[in-house]
Amino acid sequence: MKKLFITTLLLGICVACNVDDVDSDLTPVAITENSADCVADNPPSILGRTYLRSGFEIDTPVDANGDGIYSTDLMEEQLCFDLSLSFGTDLRVSNPTFDAVSLYVDNDGNGNLSQRMNCSHADGLPNRYMQIGDTIKFFISTSEEPQFTGTLSADETTITFEFTNDLLFGFNFLAGGNEILLQDGTVLEYEGGATVTYTLQ
Repeated sequence: MKKLFITTLLLGICVACNVDDVDSDLTPVAITENSADCVADNPPSILGRTYLRSGFEIDTPVDANGDGIYSTDLMEEQLCFDLSLSFGTDLRVSNPTFDAVSLYVDNDGNGNLSQRMNCSHADGLPNRYMQIGDTIKFFISTSEEPQFTGTLSADETTITFEFTNDLLFGFNFLAGGNEILLQDGTVLEYEGGATVTYTLQ
């Protein structure tokens, strides 16, 4: 009787641990730290939205448009074309660090210096994204660690990025420049970061 009981118990365990794979009818919406985000009716609030770049603040004021007024917001100095950030329903989004700004100091040959700014966009694979509250994480390819994050405003109309200098591709890569012409005529290399803002379209 004891042997029969043990045999029945072992058989029950084996059956319980051998479950055939079944297809789930739930479609994961985002890879998040909250299991509730895997529920099909709980998508990220930014899903399908498009934001346009509206601000690019650096630490040092420059006069890139030659009007004699120095500003730390490069969008005020020279209107770059509107660059969009569209959060696709496939959980892919363009990389905002590819919307590059480069700074140069030109010399007319007579010792007269002037600040110049170029805007460009680099092609590349889109990022994966996920939203946790007001934080939006951007991932490269299959990386499990985010490359950078953005902060969504309470009314969800703006996204703010705090980019370190190494993420400012226009200053460091893509044949970019990071020369700053100060008001006293001094030229230096910009080593600071940037606060980049996108506004809901």
